[in-house]
Amino acid sequence: MKSLIKRGCRFLLRKSSQVLSFFILNKRNRKLCREFFDERIIKLYSSDIKAFVDQYPNVWSEEDTIKNLIKNRSSICRFGDGEFKLILGENHKSFQDHDVRLIERLRAVLQSNQPNILIGINNIKKEKSIGRVWSKFIIRLGQPVLQLLDENRVYPSSEVFRQLPVYDRDKFVNRVNLIKEVWNDRKILFVVGANSRFKYEEELFSNAKSIDYVYGPAKNAFMEYDDIYNKILAYEKTEYLVIVVLGPTATIMVYDLAMDGYQAIDFGQMPTTYRRAKKELFGDADFSLNELDS
Repeated sequence: MKSLIKRGCRFLLRKSSQVLSFFILNKRNRKLCREFFDERIIKLYSSDIKAFVDQYPNVWSEEDTIKNLIKNRSSICRFGDGEFKLILGENHKSFQDHDVRLIERLRAVLQSNQPNILIGINNIKKEKSIGRVWSKFIIRLGQPVLQLLDENRVYPSSEVFRQLPVYDRDKFVNRVNLIKEVWNDRKILFVVGANSRFKYEEELFSNAKSIDYVYGPAKNAFMEYDDIYNKILAYEKTEYLVIVVLGPTATIMVYDLAMDGYQAIDFGQMPTTYRRAKKELFGDADFSLNELDS
């Protein structure tokens, strides 16, 4: 009964938000209106969110995950809310339409347990506040997500290239230098979407031996999976670190490459994260960090 009442209240709050937002002309005020109702829904489901966090598996720190990539030359497949939404039948708005084969492969990778392939998930338990996006995600899909995960397994962090310390300059520099050790003096092959959001950041990759590219489509890359994969195979596995930035397709491709003997990384938009962190920490995304290893 309580669950039905909550769903009914959530429905009314969402409808109220939609109706009121329709009549608000100012964009900023519309955003504030939606956030106001979101916070009421999150408060309504606070006990459900806490129960989700309590049942959620333990996750390595970002630093421990990076150190594993360096020490063992392991590969990492990252699962965030977008990948979980796809597995559970929702479209990925940015990168990938619904594809049954993709969903089956994502599910299989998530449940795999190969010794040198890290399966990363969000490090929710470390957060003092989960945030609005993940709170709303938990309300809608929390229980189905828990059913996909092994509560007795300790997972690496999927936020390894998405979370950077923005409260302390030394910690920020140390974290970035640690990440740069992953490709220090190595040849990098970027597998990215043509004309996608990925932007090469010289400061991040100044210590790489060389840079090469393989391009796929910026959206629905899974439709051209075999063609992209065969292009990668032209590069020697013992020489190249393969960094894949192709939305959910990257998660699967990294797994397959690792099984074929490559070290591969499901990278995401780390250069964008890096610039955003510099903007927050130094007030300028173009701020030059002389302390970084080169």
